[in-house]
Amino acid sequence: MKKAMFHKFTNFIQQAVETFAPNISPQEEFVYHWKSVTSYFVDNKDGCVRIEETALPEHLDSMLRILQEEESELGEAGTTGMCMEYLLQHRLLETLYTLGRTDHPPGMKQCVLRFFTKLLSRISHPLLPHINVYRAVQRLVKACGETKAGPAEKEEIEFLCTVCAKIKTDPYLVNFFIESPSKSAKTPHRTVPAFSLLDALLALSTSQDARVSLKACEGMMLCASLPEQSAALALISQTKFCHSIAQTLTELYRKLPMQVNLDDIEMIEAKWGFNDINDRHDEKAFPGKRQVISFLSWLDYCDQLIAVANPDVGEALSREIHQQLLTGCFSSHLLQASESGSLMATVYITRCLRTVCSPALLKEFSYFLLGSDRGLESKDNPGHLINKRLLERCNHLSDELCLVTLKLYDTLLQKEDEHIFHCLLLRTLLGRSYLQLPSLPSQDTVSDSTQDENLEDKKNASKEEDKPDDLVGQTTSSDNAEIIANNEDRDSSQDHSRNIANNLPSEVHKVVNSFLTLLPDEIKSTIQTVDCSYDMYLRDASKQFAIQERVCKSWGWPKQPISELSFSMEKFHQGPFLQMLFDKLLHMLDQSYSVNLLLTSLISKVALVPHPNLHEYLLDPFLPVAEGTHTLYSVLIKVTNEIKHHQKTDSTFPQKLILARKQLFGLVPNIHSLRLAKCQTEVPCDGGGFEDQSRMEAIIVLEEFCKELSAITFVKHHAAVTKS
Repeated sequence: MKKAMFHKFTNFIQQAVETFAPNISPQEEFVYHWKSVTSYFVDNKDGCVRIEETALPEHLDSMLRILQEEESELGEAGTTGMCMEYLLQHRLLETLYTLGRTDHPPGMKQCVLRFFTKLLSRISHPLLPHINVYRAVQRLVKACGETKAGPAEKEEIEFLCTVCAKIKTDPYLVNFFIESPSKSAKTPHRTVPAFSLLDALLALSTSQDARVSLKACEGMMLCASLPEQSAALALISQTKFCHSIAQTLTELYRKLPMQVNLDDIEMIEAKWGFNDINDRHDEKAFPGKRQVISFLSWLDYCDQLIAVANPDVGEALSREIHQQLLTGCFSSHLLQASESGSLMATVYITRCLRTVCSPALLKEFSYFLLGSDRGLESKDNPGHLINKRLLERCNHLSDELCLVTLKLYDTLLQKEDEHIFHCLLLRTLLGRSYLQLPSLPSQDTVSDSTQDENLEDKKNASKEEDKPDDLVGQTTSSDNAEIIANNEDRDSSQDHSRNIANNLPSEVHKVVNSFLTLLPDEIKSTIQTVDCSYDMYLRDASKQFAIQERVCKSWGWPKQPISELSFSMEKFHQGPFLQMLFDKLLHMLDQSYSVNLLLTSLISKVALVPHPNLHEYLLDPFLPVAEGTHTLYSVLIKVTNEIKHHQKTDSTFPQKLILARKQLFGLVPNIHSLRLAKCQTEVPCDGGGFEDQSRMEAIIVLEEFCKELSAITFVKHHAAVTKS
């Protein structure tokens, strides 16, 4: 206490003497303060007194003040005054680094860090290119992050961020912090560069102080985004940057809860830098929420970093995440036999996909889930193991596992990655092997009356009963005759290479109506409820198609269907993903409402994709297809025929259908006490509904789905005509 009072008294006397002393030049005052600093270390060698009890901070602040005043008085850019020249020529910064390195008296390192930070940030003259500046700055950078949870962490990160800000204005300056040590005996033929600035930031990024960690991550993002190739090379090959970032993400994943409500995972919104939550005051908190937010926040940081990073750095980090997180953790979790384990892994990777937007990281996720092979995919080819297993789970007995897997594919199709669309949809369609090979009369030679007759024939064919247990993969020639025979005098495979915009208006009108009229009026629930909602589908399809077109615009897709020889096959197979969709669509009367709703939504997304081959295969009911080829329209006809079969065998069918629609739209508060109109007996109830309620709900979903497909077809035609 007495020592502290003595030092304060001494400082007061010194300030008073300076006030009444004769006027001295700024350089003389600057030299006086500097010598006061150095003389302290000559006279006081015990180092027991804390820095606050000395006059050292005041002397250093006075030196900064003099330098600032000198620069403002000069007013000429690029010139240095006498005080600055003194600082540079006498290597004051290197001496200060040496004094601060020992941290004697305690707190000296913090004092020196503050001096360097203020000097670099307040002096506008470019100091870093001077050898006597950058050499001292470089050494001080190396001293940062050495002590974990050290007392100088705050000052260290402020100093490092100031250096980063200077480098941001002039990226070439980063080369001052990339060292090439002397050749060693072990490596006489080369030198090994070291990136000291990045190493220091990496060390501080693990600080327990959230503010220090956040600023360190910002500094690393800046270093990774520098255009200097030397910095990118040093960062990738001579630091642990990529490994450490991916390792942190992997460790956070391993801490995730494996038993949690799936809806809670989907509802969480986590952004890097905003993950500070208080479980005590969080009404929606659940066990493990903090761990989930920490993982997703760090994933968001990785994604943002990769998006702005030098391309080489972004690709290297993405590959490291693929190796450590995806292959090292997700692979075994997704392939495990445990239903609950694979369920949670699917939910987590779907949530990851929602977060990832950077092209490089998204590419690694798509390679992991779908494989990197872009060649022709045959029916007998087992394909990518993870994709194969996921497609199998889309038909799992567990509705929950089926739903989360369908949501994964739904999320994939929302990402802006051409590889995803190529692997899932286009690999088997680019050869146009689905078309009937014999050349038939040109479409232009067919009269409109003949086309009307063909459409009428198709409507009549769709009214014929079909066995409900037909399978998608077992289409016979008689089944194909129902779709093909009526088209033989209308189209040829060559004429179908034309863009939809070239089709006659009457022709497009018939294509659009073919989906609207697929279900007969007697099995439509909207006939009696007067609830068409077709305009809503048109508006939604128009909006979604515009978005999809913007997404695919840069991929160079053709405007007309193409026939690439490398993708041709002797016997057409639509590919495992489309086959899965067709299989589930064929069995939709036996599936739950939630599964059918997600399934039709997924097919609608596929139908909106603006690739001409996919469009003609999915949305042209009159397409002349090859023997054994199954199409979306032929599957819908089979489902319609099965509905007709049930309708004929159930006298209460119309009433059940109307009741199911009212319940789905919330118009019936309590169906337990309701009786069907025109029925003599009460409808059997099971869990809040009648016995075949799920089947009626499936019919309603199909009815709305047909409207949606019709709207999508119309919107795509209208967009093509407008552009042409």
